[in-house]
Amino acid sequence: MRALWCILAFMALAAPVQASEVIAPERVEKFVDVIAQNGCRMNAYRADEVLPQAGFTDATETKTITGMLVSDGRARILEGQLVVFGGPCGAAAKYTARERFFAALADNGCVMTTRQSEAILPRVGVELQEVRLLMEAMLSAGEVSLSPDETTVHLDAGICSKYKGLSDIMAAALPQKPAPKSPEEIRREFLAYMVSVNCAITRSEAQNELPRAGFNAADIRPIIQALLKSGDAEMTGEDDLLTIKPEVCQ
Repeated sequence: MRALWCILAFMALAAPVQASEVIAPERVEKFVDVIAQNGCRMNAYRADEVLPQAGFTDATETKTITGMLVSDGRARILEGQLVVFGGPCGAAAKYTARERFFAALADNGCVMTTRQSEAILPRVGVELQEVRLLMEAMLSAGEVSLSPDETTVHLDAGICSKYKGLSDIMAAALPQKPAPKSPEEIRREFLAYMVSVNCAITRSEAQNELPRAGFNAADIRPIIQALLKSGDAEMTGEDDLLTIKPEVCQ
């Protein structure tokens, strides 16, 4: 079934769905659920193993469902795999740095300058360092090319068309960052922590223990400075022992 799966999947990109091949919606969603349970993407080897077990043994049905998903913008063939978007594959979908980079380039007109990358790449969850590590292989494969001054990267036209329109989907699938805590929240949490250590902690202890407790040095530093300035805390000794006053540390 492997060779047939690959051929049918790629044919489905261009093949219209015939009236005689209409599949019940619940059958389509079951197919999507199977892909979702396998990381929202499936290659030929995995398809050979998983699809028959899930009740998808008819090659014509598989071709039709794949075509429907692609036509509806719910799936594409990327890197030789069927990749499903949306629904159960919204936030659950995982994309490689290479795929994210291609999508960002594609939706920026298939070209990107160094300056543009600073704003565009973080939006799709790509670190510039990741791109640097991938660049040599992408250049060797002819997937991208650089301008003579190496400040602009161009994406191959065929790859560009394949990934166009995917950057928004990939950006939406990124984990949502929690809203930053207010200084008041950080102060309350820090004082609660200090209660657990008898309201005193040395600098070396703080450097080791506060990060484990989920505190960021940049957030805690102004809190400690404010406590010292107000007289609600004091720092003494060679170990810089920070002690919070009992009336505050409760």
